[in-house]
Amino acid sequence: MVKVYLLPADEGDFIWVRYGNGENYSNILIDGGTKYSGAEYADVIQFIVDQKETIEALILTHIDYDHIQGVVDGISRVSSSDLKKVVKRILFNTCRGISREQGQAVDKNKYVENQIKGDIYTGAYGIGDAIALMDLLREKDVADRVMDYIVSGMEMTWDKDALIRIISPGKKELNQFLNKWEPYCKEEEVSVYTTNLENARENLTDLMKERLGNDPSVNNAASIAFLFEYEDVSIAFLADAKPTVCIQGLKVKLPCKVDTLKLSHHGSKSNTSDALLKYLKTQIYLLSTNGNKQKVPNKAVVAHLLKNSLKQEITLACNYDWWETTYQGKYFTDKDREMYIDGNQLKLFLLDENGFQVKDGLYLYGEW
Repeated sequence: MVKVYLLPADEGDFIWVRYGNGENYSNILIDGGTKYSGAEYADVIQFIVDQKETIEALILTHIDYDHIQGVVDGISRVSSSDLKKVVKRILFNTCRGISREQGQAVDKNKYVENQIKGDIYTGAYGIGDAIALMDLLREKDVADRVMDYIVSGMEMTWDKDALIRIISPGKKELNQFLNKWEPYCKEEEVSVYTTNLENARENLTDLMKERLGNDPSVNNAASIAFLFEYEDVSIAFLADAKPTVCIQGLKVKLPCKVDTLKLSHHGSKSNTSDALLKYLKTQIYLLSTNGNKQKVPNKAVVAHLLKNSLKQEITLACNYDWWETTYQGKYFTDKDREMYIDGNQLKLFLLDENGFQVKDGLYLYGEW
């Protein structure tokens, strides 16, 4: 049994994977959304502690605020004893790890992990209002559980024989990140997303001809993306990774069938490609965003999902009903609805606590 919780995290990612048989579950937490998800992140860890279960890994895919702030805030709320009790490993690429493994000298004052700051609820631990993530992990006495060099080609077998296959980043992307990382988070920073309004006025059929882009972000190129395999369940978690990097990391010539795929970068036009959709085949896509800060899924991406489905139905399983709340509910044209939604080729599903059954043994949720 695998239960995937695509938890509401504003415009970010916060994913909880529970897998096991009967009442014996293991857990994986992937990112933690914005700082407003911190309390729920801590609640999830406390639930796992209370259930006497394990967290196989806290996975911090990359340093962008909408993936990591909730982790920093959440960890600050959990006691050191509880963290040490349940957390087996923390996957987080750091400048320390990359420079060590690649033999490069980097000024310690420029370690990107030392630039990770955020509003932290200090609780009773005296952590301070702004702190480096690695300092926080040392404060909690779990820094020794950090795996700080995660690169494509790595395979890990975790509890209950769950297999983790890393497909991003590659060594080149980590080297670029080490030497040219982008600012982590600034209050005045505006997310660099192109407007989707022009596309929303076009029909999906016409957008199938539009070229998808190429994400220039060094941070996103260094995202940890991986395949999770447990029993007969296979899931692709792509964080904000680049499609070209994932294809290289797959190291396959034939399509790889997965039960569901978490679309990269909240459905950004620059992080999905026809080539990737041909390599990673599925009919059910996970999409995490509330549409804020211009992070509305690009309509051209939805069009290309349909194009590559070869007229089979596809499902977008989401943690927010962004198609109803953006552009006054006019994200899809009347022709889109007639051809694809009313015709059941495109199904839009808002995940909740009741769950969505992908197949026997795999369920998706938006609440817990």
